[in-house]
Amino acid sequence: MSLLISAPLSEGRTIIENRKYPRVKICSTISYVGSDEDGTIIEQCLGVVLDISQNGLLFESIQEVESTNLSLMASTQKNNLIKIEGKVAYCREVGSGKFRTGIMLQGTQEENVRFVKELIRAYHYQKK
Repeated sequence: MSLLISAPLSEGRTIIENRKYPRVKICSTISYVGSDEDGTIIEQCLGVVLDISQNGLLFESIQEVESTNLSLMASTQKNNLIKIEGKVAYCREVGSGKFRTGIMLQGTQEENVRFVKELIRAYHYQKK
């Protein structure tokens, strides 16, 4: 089952999103380590998760992501470290030296859901 979202654009155009899971807007810090095909670490940086779903997330960073595979790490509400593997779908410069990167989560469905829940829970906890 896909989620169809119709969003109006200027000049009478409309975007139709065909997503399997809805996106949740958040603003949470995440760190990532990028590796090559052999598992050699080639980059690491911090970013801010802008939205997240059960199978992916979008984050913004000040560094272009050059890796295909990332290990993503974040802190939970109780300050425990959570980690999941991801695959880069795209990385685009958005101006002002910032880059937005789309990530497909590579854990099992259970691991993905746990990671997403913990990140959303930590975000809402920090807002209080």
